[in-house]
Amino acid sequence: MRKPAFYSSLAILTAALAVPRGAAADVRVFDRAASETLPALSLDLFGWAQPRFAWQQHDTRPSVHFEPNPAFTVQSARLGAVAGLGDHAEVHLEVDLAREIAQPIDAYVVVTPFRRPEATLQVSLGQLRVPFSRQNLLAAKSRQFADNAYFVAPKFVVDRDLGVQLGVDLFEGRGRLLAGVFNGNEPGRGQTLNADAWFLFAGRVEVSPLGRPPRFEGDLRPVADRAKPIVTLGLGAMRNRLEDKSFYRTYFGADLGFWWQGLSLYAEAYHRTDCPIGQSCPVFFGAPQGSLNPAGITGEGWNVQAGYFPPLPWLREHLEVAARVQRFDPAREVASPANDAGARDLDQSNPTWGYLGVQVGGSFYWDRGHDLKLSGSYEIRNETKSCLQGQSGNACTGVIANNLLLIQGTAAF
Repeated sequence: MRKPAFYSSLAILTAALAVPRGAAADVRVFDRAASETLPALSLDLFGWAQPRFAWQQHDTRPSVHFEPNPAFTVQSARLGAVAGLGDHAEVHLEVDLAREIAQPIDAYVVVTPFRRPEATLQVSLGQLRVPFSRQNLLAAKSRQFADNAYFVAPKFVVDRDLGVQLGVDLFEGRGRLLAGVFNGNEPGRGQTLNADAWFLFAGRVEVSPLGRPPRFEGDLRPVADRAKPIVTLGLGAMRNRLEDKSFYRTYFGADLGFWWQGLSLYAEAYHRTDCPIGQSCPVFFGAPQGSLNPAGITGEGWNVQAGYFPPLPWLREHLEVAARVQRFDPAREVASPANDAGARDLDQSNPTWGYLGVQVGGSFYWDRGHDLKLSGSYEIRNETKSCLQGQSGNACTGVIANNLLLIQGTAAF
């Protein structure tokens, strides 16, 4: 047992829950008014830490041997800055401090050449979030659960990348268009150079007819504002050519959010197709299993979650209960790990066998916001492609295993 790591994590969790009440996001540390010779200049700092305790059920089948130890970890620790350069430009920087070596994850410039109530035009250049999935575009501290859906992870979507993005905001947030061109490097390949001669193209459309949606998942708006319903629909797509793996990868996604009277609903669908170069692949209804290596593979998933603030005295702004059901199959054509014609590295980790998960939990918000909260959840996971003893191929039925308990604190400024 690594006792120093244990006590350090416990100390961080204790500190997270003891932060003084009233901490506000984005601390203004410098503000200079515009003059005849110099433009206005401002500097805001932000950050958060999310210490976590995780306990996961053991899967002792001889073919699996999955026996993780309970552990304290720091899931996310970020420090960032936003510098305002006059009325038309900003610089965004964000560093991930939860890894062994601090790593910059956001570093981009936003230029706003046109700003009106009916339309705003922005151009972003640098390393930033790729416009795909509402959950991917939200900060980690604003989640309803400790983690995003299975498929909204760097292993299955391009979450951040180097490139340029054009954004149009219409009618004060009622419409939003995002389109970008990025290097398209796979996670772990680094972002300093483009790994091949091809680019990732990504786009997203959002429609919110009743007004701009909140930048968080639960209905944590002030009580007086919760009577106004908000609904938003998002559609996204990405396409890239991975030369080293000899296939085109195409993503499609759709998500729907709703907030009203302390109730929040969210649903998302995910579809990804890997099509070998030189082969024709159906877009939505599966990829062929030809003799080419790798064979065409389709990944699919969906997530439905809901949260509610019970209208109880003293708690209606602080206590949220939530539930989620999700399913993800990263390789639909592969019926079991032993039947993988394309060598997709199917194993029991993170999860690549395919999972059906049912999750219940809740959060206590100390000061009517995501800046100080304690969240907990328990998830029942069904490995949909796990084989019991005596089963193989399409006869694999799966078994409820790897159930997961998470307790996570969040402290932010």
